[in-house]
Amino acid sequence: MLRLCLSLAFLILCGGPGFAAQLAGDTSVPFSADRIVHFKDKTYTGKLYAAPGMQRHEQELNGLHPVLLLRADRQIAYLLLPELHIYADFPFPKAVTEEGDISKLGRPVSRGMMSGQAVDQFRIQRTGSDGSILDGFAWLTKEGIVVKLAGSYSEADHKPTEGTLELTNIVRGPQDPALFEVPANMKQLPPAAVAALFSLRLPKKSG
Repeated sequence: MLRLCLSLAFLILCGGPGFAAQLAGDTSVPFSADRIVHFKDKTYTGKLYAAPGMQRHEQELNGLHPVLLLRADRQIAYLLLPELHIYADFPFPKAVTEEGDISKLGRPVSRGMMSGQAVDQFRIQRTGSDGSILDGFAWLTKEGIVVKLAGSYSEADHKPTEGTLELTNIVRGPQDPALFEVPANMKQLPPAAVAALFSLRLPKKSG
């Protein structure tokens, strides 16, 4: 599930060098939404908060409540485990940083309505010099909100991780900047150490 979280996150942001232009998947307006992820015949629900250059994905998994912060302005993803007061950061893969901005997506495959939003469907295919590969489809509004995403992400020498992400109850409006920052009381750990903790199942709180 950890790889899926990162895979969908990197599929969402397929950006260009320096991030000078709007990224494919980086919204030009702040908003919040409910988030549904489908992976291996299972469904996971959560919340998404976004502002230009940054996103916050919240999820419940095995008694934990991991938070994934995507900072396109820093080219870094932060994975937070609030219950344990720890986090790790991950650089964006080359399939994201070496490819073009939203203007390089080309013409949409189709147009229509989804979750009450007018969207364009785009084909996304990216290969980075580090062996990372993004492959899928994205349904975007005119502001860059990814209403649906279906595809896969793979690192060098790893099998692709496939999944879909859908947004519902999209509400445009200002978001608290603190949502997109790592809290000061969290300790940074190596990514492998944080990933290992995803196999833990915390006991449920009584009462």
